[in-house]
Amino acid sequence: MKKILICIGLALMLSACGSDHVIRFNLAPQQNLNAKPAYSGRSHFFLWGMWQKTDYNLANICPVNGVKAIDAHWTFYDSLMGGLTMGIYAPESFSIYCN
Repeated sequence: MKKILICIGLALMLSACGSDHVIRFNLAPQQNLNAKPAYSGRSHFFLWGMWQKTDYNLANICPVNGVKAIDAHWTFYDSLMGGLTMGIYAPESFSIYCN
């Protein structure tokens, strides 16, 4: 029974994926993000992300027309590292799209 519970717990940990998507208010709902992102990266958070923040200068990334959308997501690697370390190290991938 103990082995079954461990296997189920590992399967649930490794199958976790998620995403956040932020769109500016003045966009039409039919617009999609098929274009290549202007900037992609990974934020590294430690100790469950408490007392941490990551700042990016969006004026330098999208200087002409501003930001279209910001997409934060957890890849398989991000979920795996967060699960194995139980949140002590929790990376998050993101993409920034310009207008």
